[in-house]
Amino acid sequence: MHAADLPIHEIRDAFLRAFRDPATPNLVVKAPTGSGKSTQLPQFALESGVLGEKRIMVLQPRRIAARMLAARVAKERGQRLGGEVGYQVRFENVSSRDTRLMYVTEGVMLRH
Repeated sequence: MHAADLPIHEIRDAFLRAFRDPATPNLVVKAPTGSGKSTQLPQFALESGVLGEKRIMVLQPRRIAARMLAARVAKERGQRLGGEVGYQVRFENVSSRDTRLMYVTEGVMLRH
């Protein structure tokens, strides 16, 4: 399946409207596994320009998930891993000052 065919694309505009709305301090998206929540939603936010120079941190439950998702998103964006898209897990940080999408595990998130 091509990334543009994932079900999450159906809510792209609604997601970005809610994400931009200052009256919405928290946003929870519930969708089935494999729908594109972890790979596409962060890219929607980045591409929208709403973040300015901020970094998106995507929480993943396991180290392998953080690594694999970061690699997939970097490939989708035509970037090298550790550039615009990176990850940090216990004992491993593949990121740079250019990293805007950062996949992390819970332990790393708690230390930030």
